[in-house]
Amino acid sequence: MTELEKSAYILVRRGIARTRAELARRLEVSRPTASTAAEKLLSAGLIAECGKGKSTGGTAPILLSARKDVPGFIGIDLGYADRMSGVLLDGAGGIAAEAERTFDPADLASIAENTEKLINALSPAKKIPGAAVALSAIIDEKSGRITSSINPVFRDGNIKEFLENELACPVFTANRSRAAAVSEAFGGAADSEENFALVSLGRSVGAAFWCAGKLFCGANSAAGEIRDLRLASGERLEEALSPEKTARADREDVLEVCADALSQLVAVMDFRLLILSGRFADFGKGFSSALERKLARKTRGVRVKSARFGRYSAARGSAFRMGELFIPFP
Repeated sequence: MTELEKSAYILVRRGIARTRAELARRLEVSRPTASTAAEKLLSAGLIAECGKGKSTGGTAPILLSARKDVPGFIGIDLGYADRMSGVLLDGAGGIAAEAERTFDPADLASIAENTEKLINALSPAKKIPGAAVALSAIIDEKSGRITSSINPVFRDGNIKEFLENELACPVFTANRSRAAAVSEAFGGAADSEENFALVSLGRSVGAAFWCAGKLFCGANSAAGEIRDLRLASGERLEEALSPEKTARADREDVLEVCADALSQLVAVMDFRLLILSGRFADFGKGFSSALERKLARKTRGVRVKSARFGRYSAARGSAFRMGELFIPFP
């Protein structure tokens, strides 16, 4: 597969380019060159023609989409304190199945055992091409190496190799906040927004910044590490939003904590959209709109949305990213 064909497939799968003309414009190549790449993907069974779009005066364009029946990857979020969330994606990035299991995040044996059981539940009697795991960790975007994590069992950086040996399939590791941002950018709550911030709550709390249509990772892949952000009370954000503390807290108190911390984030980054992912879904309906109202008193008026994929957002995003790295091209 050429780099041009790979780029074309990613654009179609993400829904960014839905016609050959859009492919040519996005890839900055001629229409015949884009059409040749599309034909290669069609013959490989990776994309399909799916009807006609609106005419702008000439012949109506033929629409392109990724094929759902291409084997999809499994994504698993290991960033929660009480359970792991997993999804099976179809070839187009849609969720074909989802499930959760309890596990001990501090025990590698428990992680391996329950990951395998979760995979079997998501894809019974089917061999998967690979699994992606979302972690509360700083992961170098170029090498995939874990450089830091709140979970001691991930700090030696060997979780990828360990799970590959246990599961007998390729494993991809991703920062859970960035994985959730990818998930919400393509088919999620971000819609067509080119710039947004996503805050992911699990065992800890982290953020991801989507800038000009792509992830901003920082010089050391550490952008978005907001757990040490200080509240007006002097408390660290990670402590204030810990599972133990929020389980006992009044919802209004949680809203005040989030408004205090996230108003600082919005003021620094100046985003128009803030997406809440992960354990924020546990705070009930209306939490995002209530937070938006509180932030309106402190900021210039940022929109706040709940992640479309909720607790499964990071799991979906990690599998979505893996599907663009391991393309089954014949």
